[in-house]
Amino acid sequence: MAIQTKKYIKCDDYKPLNLDLMYEGNKMVLDNLDYDLEAIINTEGPLTYNTLKERLREAFGVAKISGKALDVIIPHLKKFGYMETDNLFDKVIWPDRGIYQIDYVRMGYERQIYDIPREEIQNVLIEYYNEGYRAEDLYHKVLNFFGYSVLTKKALEYLEFVLKKM
Repeated sequence: MAIQTKKYIKCDDYKPLNLDLMYEGNKMVLDNLDYDLEAIINTEGPLTYNTLKERLREAFGVAKISGKALDVIIPHLKKFGYMETDNLFDKVIWPDRGIYQIDYVRMGYERQIYDIPREEIQNVLIEYYNEGYRAEDLYHKVLNFFGYSVLTKKALEYLEFVLKKM
């Protein structure tokens, strides 16, 4: 059985956001924030908080999303009721289409290995495990599949976590 892949679709449908106006509670900016959160999650989900923050940096036009900004953003995110799962180093936010409903791997967008939801990586692990790969050979095959060549300590820790969750 071949690993099913789909093209990773990156959200680029942002409404204007401004940190100062958001802090002031500007209704238009907060409405735009809600729109952007839904657009990002429903286009790219499942995705990690890290990926979400990357998109919000683009929408706000800033280099970093501060803790102060997250204090405003997180309650807006929570009101949508998206499900979240633990991804060892980060949480994964699942879109409306349902938690754990992923039997493919999204390709064509550069992500850190630990920004890929474990459910996607498990699809690749299963395939290579069934082909007879074990231990570090298995992890190297998975890394190579996603375009990585070095098994770092953090990547190893994450892949071991993914394997244990199967």
